[in-house]
Amino acid sequence: LEIQPLGNNEFMVRDGKVESNAVLEEHNKIIVQLGEDLNKPVVATSDAHFINPEDELYRRILLAGLKFKDADKPTPIYMRTTDQMLEEFAYLGEEKAFEIVVKNTNDIADSIEQIRPIPAGSYPPHLEGAEEELREKCWTRARSMYSENLPDLVKNRLEIELNSIISNGYAVLYVIAERLVHYSESQGYLVGSRGSVGSSFVATMAGISEVNPLPPHYYCKKCQYNDFSNPTGAGSGFDMPSKNCPVCGTPLEQDGQDIPFETFLGFKGDKSPDIDLNFSGEVQGKVHKFTEELFGAENVFKAGTIGTLADKTAFGFVMKYFEGKGQQLCRAEVDRIINGCVGVKRTTGQHPGGIIVVPRDRDVYDFTPVQHPADDPKSDIVTTHFAFSYLHDTILKLDELGHDIPTKYKYLEKYSGIMIDQVAMNDRSIYELFESTEPLGIPQKERDKHETKMLGLMVGTLGLPEFGTNFIQGVLVDAKPKNFADLMQISGLTHGTDVWLGNAQELIHDGTCTISDVIGCRDDIMLYLIQQHDMDKAQSFKIMEDVRKGKGLKPEYEEAMIEHGVPDWYIESCKRIKYMFPKAHAVAYTLMSYRIAYY
Repeated sequence: LEIQPLGNNEFMVRDGKVESNAVLEEHNKIIVQLGEDLNKPVVATSDAHFINPEDELYRRILLAGLKFKDADKPTPIYMRTTDQMLEEFAYLGEEKAFEIVVKNTNDIADSIEQIRPIPAGSYPPHLEGAEEELREKCWTRARSMYSENLPDLVKNRLEIELNSIISNGYAVLYVIAERLVHYSESQGYLVGSRGSVGSSFVATMAGISEVNPLPPHYYCKKCQYNDFSNPTGAGSGFDMPSKNCPVCGTPLEQDGQDIPFETFLGFKGDKSPDIDLNFSGEVQGKVHKFTEELFGAENVFKAGTIGTLADKTAFGFVMKYFEGKGQQLCRAEVDRIINGCVGVKRTTGQHPGGIIVVPRDRDVYDFTPVQHPADDPKSDIVTTHFAFSYLHDTILKLDELGHDIPTKYKYLEKYSGIMIDQVAMNDRSIYELFESTEPLGIPQKERDKHETKMLGLMVGTLGLPEFGTNFIQGVLVDAKPKNFADLMQISGLTHGTDVWLGNAQELIHDGTCTISDVIGCRDDIMLYLIQQHDMDKAQSFKIMEDVRKGKGLKPEYEEAMIEHGVPDWYIESCKRIKYMFPKAHAVAYTLMSYRIAYY
């Protein structure tokens, strides 16, 4: 049985349900007596809704903002210390107060076994033969591209990745993603990858990602000749000079973006992978249904989200609360109170494309309660109650996101007669769009009116996904991109935090670097330290991970970089970065923008 401090039930006195606090004391004494008569333990709890007594103000503001009529009634439901609780129940006598506050509560706590709300371990769904299917698909495609006698570079990368993926139990994730992509393509819609999945060569060979993470290279579709020498040192395979196959004379394909696998799965292959896919909005619903067919509707749920109180809303709540009281506060005090309210759960929703898959031999309640978004019982959508960030390494989430570009691809192919895979990736006139007005037929006298090329850029890239905003047009003016690698850098620079502004922009302005030299994507750090300065691979990976998360450089990392001759400007640049884009994501975005520019 439970009793609480008098303040918790004081509303009964205010509402006239009981005469006084003395009556509330009597009620508590009756419950204690019942416990003795029935041999049931009685415990005292404080029913805490906030930690400190002064935090009650935040609760009042939130309740008033949500239009509760009695928001201002005092409710001292803060987290009391043991001494405060003993004092609250002193009217029961010292011995009884100690029993209900200290002894019984501890007895109950001790009788409960250690329990986790979410079980330890990983619980991917099971697909019969997933490992064999993944191996078979990857080796078959690799040989069809790079010959039966695979170059060591291709063979070793594929072996290392496959062993890592399969031994960590992720084969099923790749096979599911491949089936979803295949299903969408069977409906006539290509699928775009996003995030770091393009760092994985297995993802490329399985047909999940259009990004090829191998170093820049040539290969022949007709006779499987290949060449990984990259004599011009191009930063992207798309930037290598066009060339015919020396064996059969066919124009060679150019590919490869030089992205390490570690960005995706970590140095030991044990990082939980996220495969994010962009499906056409016209087919996204069908893809969700197809997922239900694969695993059974009873095992597939939408990922739930928790919407918290934002700064602007909290500001409105605070100002309205004090205006209603006729009080004026200084701005510093308003900000302090806003900080106490921000981040409180406001509502629940659903992730735009996150699908949770529970293994057939488990129940969803083994991992999370479920609910309707915004607690709306009329909704036919069932989401996880826990946000996926808590379930991340436990059960599988597929990101089946809706995106306009796959829809646009379909119609561009239909009306132009040119298929996406026929788009030449080294067409100079397309790169000129990003720095010149020439292809748009703007008269010379019109261009002469403008001292900068900003007019041309605003026209040239307007409407291109990812390259059409004012901010990115300013970056294009400063950075003067010449090729795919440069555009890829710009994508990374403009999607990071403190990577361009106050960092790379200054380095380019003062002539320290060009667009090709600055740090653009997280993978660049690891590759640069290993390839240019012969640093330890594991340490280079750790430096990359810390910098991309905005943790700066540990003193021992900085010392190692200095010892290996890393320039001061590079070290300083690493320290300023707060968040960095994965290179694979930058490649996917740039590829998308280039293709649209081509059409």
